[in-house]
Amino acid sequence: MIRLKELFRLENLKKLRLIAGQDGLERTVTAAVLLEYDSSRMELPDFYRGDLVVTTLAYARGDSQLVANSLLALMNQGIAGLLVKTAYFSELPASVVNMANRLGTPLFLFDETYIEEVILEVTELIRGKRHFAGYEQELDALMRGALTAEQVKEKVQRIDPTGSRAYRICALYPRERLIALEEKMYALLSSDEALAQICICMEWRRMLIVLLHEDEGADAEIRAILERAQIEREGLSVGVSERQTDQTRFGTALSEAVYAAKAARLTKKETLYAHELGLYAYLFPMSENAFVCSRCRSQLQRIREYDAQNRTSLEQTARVYVSERMEIAATAKALFQHPNTVRYRLTKIQKLMELEDDALFAPMLSLMINLSQILEEEGRT
Repeated sequence: MIRLKELFRLENLKKLRLIAGQDGLERTVTAAVLLEYDSSRMELPDFYRGDLVVTTLAYARGDSQLVANSLLALMNQGIAGLLVKTAYFSELPASVVNMANRLGTPLFLFDETYIEEVILEVTELIRGKRHFAGYEQELDALMRGALTAEQVKEKVQRIDPTGSRAYRICALYPRERLIALEEKMYALLSSDEALAQICICMEWRRMLIVLLHEDEGADAEIRAILERAQIEREGLSVGVSERQTDQTRFGTALSEAVYAAKAARLTKKETLYAHELGLYAYLFPMSENAFVCSRCRSQLQRIREYDAQNRTSLEQTARVYVSERMEIAATAKALFQHPNTVRYRLTKIQKLMELEDDALFAPMLSLMINLSQILEEEGRT
């Protein structure tokens, strides 16, 4: 849901004018509906509390009394507000204006924009506040990053039409099904109008992406939100981006949140912030590169084939060596082996990787092992 005052921030309604009903700008809108005929001659249940009625008043051309009758009937029905395009009437009857002020029903006029565009944009804004699906293409494009600044702004405008001076993105990555998570977040946002104004949720792949506005006096903390939604943290990994103030950095913030959630899942942490990503800030983008992944698989396969043929445990040694920060003594202790045995196995691995006498062997081995763990976690081995 949205508040009527948010309409002033929509791109296609920059010349929107409020002529009555100032006291109702805090009203919430649940749907934008088109009025094409005389509402005084129809069944009023066609319109509901929470509806923003959009019309050109084409049905009442030259008949101001019909305009008055129909709009008065609508306001008495309890609609949220009225948006009138001045195609046929440049002003509205005094009786309509007076009732709008008395009932606190905001009455707006606009001029040039096509009425279909207005309904679409308002609907998209409501959708962004209430529904979690429908932004896969935008999020995919922003994650890929091959966009100009203007293209980024265009994508973000669709996701978040009202915008924010500052924002943060969180990625919620459940181990099981997304449905329960989505339903609980939806229930919370539906019951808390204030939170719904600063929080937008979107389904993306196996995650729930949460955009949090962080304007002064209107911030939210993801842990508190999850607690209020009664979402159990067990089995849920959360990634949190850095705070951003530039709309063109949305793709970066999205990547930070997604990669942090994946890293949290991999390292079995509940929450991971972007500044804690460390090596994973480089590994996850690399895991999306087909050439790098192919190279990683082929090198690991050589080690596995050698182990299978010779009944050795080079792969296990490599994994423990990396987990023990490439320290021979710690690796030997973890494997219950002599340090020289570990050195011998590492020399053999070095040959299989064709990195003999290469000073970069240790970081390359770490890269291969950590990248393979990401691919295994995502089922891409």
